[in-house]
Amino acid sequence: MADLEALIFDFDGTIADSEPFHLAAFQRTFSEELGLELTEAQYRDRYLAFDDRTMVRAFLADRGAEVEPARFERLLEVKEAHYEALGASPRILPGAAELIRAASARWPLAVASGALEGEIRPVLEGAGLLDCFGPIVSAEMVGRGKPDPESFLTALGRINEALSVKIRPSGGLVLPEACLVLEDSVAGVGSGRAAGMRVLAVTNSFPREALSGADRVVDSLEEIADTDALASWFREPG
Repeated sequence: MADLEALIFDFDGTIADSEPFHLAAFQRTFSEELGLELTEAQYRDRYLAFDDRTMVRAFLADRGAEVEPARFERLLEVKEAHYEALGASPRILPGAAELIRAASARWPLAVASGALEGEIRPVLEGAGLLDCFGPIVSAEMVGRGKPDPESFLTALGRINEALSVKIRPSGGLVLPEACLVLEDSVAGVGSGRAAGMRVLAVTNSFPREALSGADRVVDSLEEIADTDALASWFREPG
């Protein structure tokens, strides 16, 4: 197997405990604007890991509802306003900060998320983690959200752009098979695998059995804070 050369993190549910705030914001939006209900189970099983635009589009289609383009954009604006009111400072999940700091000392890190950039950067900055990351690829930077691999491939492309101005001991580009994706959702696991990357999933949002498509599943990022052990695992056959 290849040596580990880069890590790409999901954000919601992997680094930050922000999924409950997204759910509450969607619930308020759909109830107030459309008179429609969204349950926690529906959100988890169908929509979690979707970016806002994809989520609203799927929700409307699932309920046979059609809205004009201007109304669609208003739904997105209202949801974002509710999220800002509810979840401006979600907590960092156990083990995430320790892993990020340790990993950034030896590998380039990126974020690839369905969240908006304005939702990601303030949380990382507030936790003192923003400088640990290079590229941050958010929902508005890609045309296709997860489970499409575009966000992870875009993040890798930007990692390689940054590395191209430095002298790398190994030379050449970081290939997908040398990247580790860290995810919490079924769609995210599928996205990472479709990008040709190895995937480590954490059971923050889904039970272990639902994440069986990942190369490894942990109950907390605290389990992989030892970067030497993580590098050794990565070199093992899949």
